[in-house]
Amino acid sequence: MQPLRQFAILALAVINPVAVAPAARAVAAEVAPPQTQVVAACDFEGPYTAGDQQIQEGCGNNWQWGRKDMQVTADKNAGRPGAAQRIQVRGIASGGMQFFYTRLALKKNHYYRISYWLKGDGLEGPVRCYVRKIGHPWTVYVWADFKPWTAQWQQYSFTGRCAEDVPDDVGVCWEHGSVGTIWLDDLKVEQSTSPLPGEPAKTVNLPTSGNLLPRSSFEGRSDHHWSTMFFGWSRNGVWEGVESDWEDPQHYRAEGGKVGRYCMAVPSAAHAGQAGTLSLIYDLLPGRPYTVSLWMKSDPPGFPSSASLVYYWSGRHLQSLKNGAVYPKLTSEWQRVSFATTPEAPPDAKDTTAPVQVMLQISPSAVQKGTVYADGLQLEPGDKANDYRPAYPLELYADVGQDGGNLLDWDQAVPLNLLAAAADTTPMKEAAVEVTIVGYPDVIVWRKTLTLPVGREHRFDLDLKRRGLIRVEMRTKDPSLAAPQEMIMALVPKPRGTGVRGMFGTHIALRPELVRYVSRLGFTWTRLHDCSLLTKWSATEPKPGQFVWHDAVVDGVRQGGLNILGLPDHEPEWARVGAEGANPVDVAAFGRYCEELARHYAGKIDHWEVWNEPYMGGFYTGGAQRFGDVLKAGAAGLKRGNPDCKVIGWCADVGNPRWGEGIAEDARRGIDIFSFHHYINNLSGGGTLPFAAELADHRKLWPAHVSECWNTEGTNGALCGNGFYTHLSLATPDTNARATAFASRVWIEHAKAGVSKFFPYQMHNADTLMYYGGYQSLLIHYDRTPTPAAVAAAVTAYSIDGLKCLPCPPVEGVVQGLFEGQGRATWAVFDDGAVTGRKHLSLEAIPSTLTVLDVMGNDPRRDGVKQWEIGIQPLFVLAEKKTGTELAAAMQAAVR
Repeated sequence: MQPLRQFAILALAVINPVAVAPAARAVAAEVAPPQTQVVAACDFEGPYTAGDQQIQEGCGNNWQWGRKDMQVTADKNAGRPGAAQRIQVRGIASGGMQFFYTRLALKKNHYYRISYWLKGDGLEGPVRCYVRKIGHPWTVYVWADFKPWTAQWQQYSFTGRCAEDVPDDVGVCWEHGSVGTIWLDDLKVEQSTSPLPGEPAKTVNLPTSGNLLPRSSFEGRSDHHWSTMFFGWSRNGVWEGVESDWEDPQHYRAEGGKVGRYCMAVPSAAHAGQAGTLSLIYDLLPGRPYTVSLWMKSDPPGFPSSASLVYYWSGRHLQSLKNGAVYPKLTSEWQRVSFATTPEAPPDAKDTTAPVQVMLQISPSAVQKGTVYADGLQLEPGDKANDYRPAYPLELYADVGQDGGNLLDWDQAVPLNLLAAAADTTPMKEAAVEVTIVGYPDVIVWRKTLTLPVGREHRFDLDLKRRGLIRVEMRTKDPSLAAPQEMIMALVPKPRGTGVRGMFGTHIALRPELVRYVSRLGFTWTRLHDCSLLTKWSATEPKPGQFVWHDAVVDGVRQGGLNILGLPDHEPEWARVGAEGANPVDVAAFGRYCEELARHYAGKIDHWEVWNEPYMGGFYTGGAQRFGDVLKAGAAGLKRGNPDCKVIGWCADVGNPRWGEGIAEDARRGIDIFSFHHYINNLSGGGTLPFAAELADHRKLWPAHVSECWNTEGTNGALCGNGFYTHLSLATPDTNARATAFASRVWIEHAKAGVSKFFPYQMHNADTLMYYGGYQSLLIHYDRTPTPAAVAAAVTAYSIDGLKCLPCPPVEGVVQGLFEGQGRATWAVFDDGAVTGRKHLSLEAIPSTLTVLDVMGNDPRRDGVKQWEIGIQPLFVLAEKKTGTELAAAMQAAVR
């Protein structure tokens, strides 16, 4: 992975408070405003550099990050007095826009407020402004998130503390990743020795008594309130994470509950590794006591387990609160356990009275095999545990009978199971429950008020006549009876079964459920890098000549429908060379390891990428010339072990073709397929530059026998916070729209660039809200249900995978993709954001014999749409027994 090459996004708060009592309000004490000093300012009135690129004195543009077509000018007609800096991006092949104000120095433990005016035009995403080191390692000193732009001038500001003295090479940076234009004016940087107020804090009303958990009796088969993460461990110097990942211990509903029929069971793995079942996030007031109590038991008796309250981010990632855990000596009988704790404000908090975000965690032993059971869970204000009392008398649940994924076939009747269950004991026999089924993005597909029997599951087989992402919402007509509930599922196309020819790859933790999930979406490949150490040198040969193989896991992945791209890198400690001037890796030992590895897995893993990102110091420190020796030895070893295998390399940075020039030509001749990494900061496609235009320079270094290239890692981190649950604050309509556009367009543009396979950096640390919104959650929710982007990728795979990409005559204002093969053809179209205005596609002009699909798999003609506005999300037209040329001509005639 390439740190700081893409936009860093952290998951925002996901809060589901239960209002059960009069609320307390966090109110900051009145204090005098801090004294500030203006330490930097720019009015953008000049002087500007001369020539085609006019840049305000004291500013600079990052021309080195990727390849872009940009026009930077002074604009005296921008709608504000005087001049403004105009920054237009006309095309992006890679990288993104970064514009700096550079006349700045920062002081340790001082506070800063940065304010500026900005407007935009034509951008396909938001704009970020923050303070960072201009050069490597691009350290962020004052952090701020992306902000939506408007076509009118608007003033923005953000505040933060700098933790160190930074006398130079620091600047205010404006950043975005799409074609379009921004204007900047009147920057001001203020400094203070005291914290500066940021945006006004939102008023938060929090309960002062009662159980804060909406559901605490675990009566349903699945509940998005809880999710389980797992990390493999070593034991006696041997990495057991491959097998424990494949075991994939996940919490489940178990018979024999203490306060109801069921309870929650959290198992460990037989191999070493730590599981932890985490709740959603709760706001608690710092400085006030809270008590957690629950019923627990274990199998076998004495099995080590814990219950804890942990911080959510805030600089204390997964740390328990002080005195915020209990480690009971459990037996096979239920026992009530509890602990009291007081949350503390985060370090350097601007407002020490602001709510603190926490999560509940139930964890079994990491090294012993067993199961811990929990029931009647209670989180309440106060310093002592009261008798268990649920927040509501009933709990609502919905599922479609699957262990995970919730993926159904297009047009399949939905086997919807609904349950209203007693949270403890109740005399109620039935409940009136309103059930609403919403299709992405906001189409109400079905709504009824049902009378559900309490404690008995009710099944409905529904013909929704809607494809794509679906949200089931449940709420009692009397809101005091149960907390609202949601469940996510999707109706997706059956995979084309393209197998080894398939273009769609990813990075997943090797767990059976995730293998089934991505295979069902139409993916046919996975790459073993951060997601698994299965083929890594350090885990496979922990001591010279001592090998640890994982055949059962490899067989399971392949039987699940995925081909494997293995990596033999990540040298063990014994193979590292510390001598000055020497290759940092024992090259001869690496060659021998590659031979053993390829021989052992021949016929199961036949594609090997020699090393991950050798240009990054975190993976290899020897430089390009010495890496050539590693590449040569590795490729030769792999071919000795399996002459029929394919060697992939040299895993280049798409934006730095020159690095490969340092690799000796005879070393480069060892590869069969060229690989590169491209982290994509736009939606892909459109503008004046082709996608991944640098590939033309890389191709000059390819051996004569190489004709194929793969992008083996990349994603758009700014869009991984997409989702369809209403409690996910990152999953805004704008983020979802851009995520579905990216998850479709990125494959189209890779194919047009001649890239045979793409492996998004996804889905290996995606479980629980601790990792939602980071680089790895584009294609899956924190609870392993589908995201909007996942469905868009599935529809795209169905539409284009296995087909040959053809050139297509251009049409101004739109971007097209044309594909043909196997007796079918597909035409795709989306808006060119670099061209003002949007065109339309006349759906009336499209024959009914042609299939029209949006990114959810729905035909807009069924909704009565006659003129389709061509926007950021592709529309697909599929034809049987028609050539691509014929299809493109007919569709272009329908563009208005």
